[in-house]
Amino acid sequence: MIDLKRFRKDKKIKQSEICEILGISQPFLSAIEKGSRPLNDEKFNKLYSHYGNIILEYKQTERPIVVEAVLPEDRSNAKPKMISELEVTIAPLISQYAQAGYLCGFADKEYLDKQPMYVATQKYSGGNYVAFEIRGDSMDNDRRNAICNGDVVLGRELNKDYWKCKLHIPRVFVIVHREEGILLKEIIEHDVENGIITCHSYNPNKILYPDFQLHLKDVQQLFYMKELRRGND
Repeated sequence: MIDLKRFRKDKKIKQSEICEILGISQPFLSAIEKGSRPLNDEKFNKLYSHYGNIILEYKQTERPIVVEAVLPEDRSNAKPKMISELEVTIAPLISQYAQAGYLCGFADKEYLDKQPMYVATQKYSGGNYVAFEIRGDSMDNDRRNAICNGDVVLGRELNKDYWKCKLHIPRVFVIVHREEGILLKEIIEHDVENGIITCHSYNPNKILYPDFQLHLKDVQQLFYMKELRRGND
């Protein structure tokens, strides 16, 4: 999240320029700047693509997000009231193009702070959350549970201490592997004694996407999926 009004005024950017970039009207932009409309991650990414890293200076990860609304009982005087604070989980978004860099910088807070922010649909319990943009069609089976190219998966990291116990499977995980890169797979088996997991793709083409095994000693991180956002949402 950013203070869009402060960013625009500090950089002497006209409202019309921002409206053109985001594809919105001036009243809609004014509502975003007042906090009564959300600046979602899609719009944030458009700003980030246009203005680059300078927009990251204006992130508001610690400022409470509040919404002004006219409650039904207040319509007579039409005075907006603050309703409850909107609590959401905010996580760095690793795009398809940033994944190679993530493999080197996943433990680097400075690297993560430079990434666009993903805003979840709700507040999840504590933990380390990272959102990953999915590439490829290995998890696309043309069904409701398909995870397609361009979708975004929000994952919560599973501490390595829990890898020594039987994983709660089958379950979809983002697997950060030293050699294979960032993978999205359903883990269907876990050989605890030997530290080996069996990975499964939803795609029914098993010639292209057969099940395979990975040794956990070569895995840097495991994230189990908490939220899926379609690429066209």
